[in-house]
Amino acid sequence: MYLVLFFASGAFISRLEHLPILTCLFETSSAIGTVGLTLGVTTKLSLISKVILMLLMFFGRVGGLTLIYAALPSSGSNKSRQPLEDISIG
Repeated sequence: MYLVLFFASGAFISRLEHLPILTCLFETSSAIGTVGLTLGVTTKLSLISKVILMLLMFFGRVGGLTLIYAALPSSGSNKSRQPLEDISIG
């Protein structure tokens, strides 16, 4: 999932902004990895490209498994149980 987001976003930003692909891939990898590095082109990007980078930062921070579990429907059955033992304190 991260590789698809990384390459697709980098290619889209490169095509949209007419920048070298390696520069855009660096920006997208920094965004999805929530690293905070830049080559200085972020301030020159259009609003659409900045939104893409913001979404990548969000996906990178939240995590892939969290997004997958949030998107899947719940099974409805509760598999957890209350403990049956008495715990003595003191």
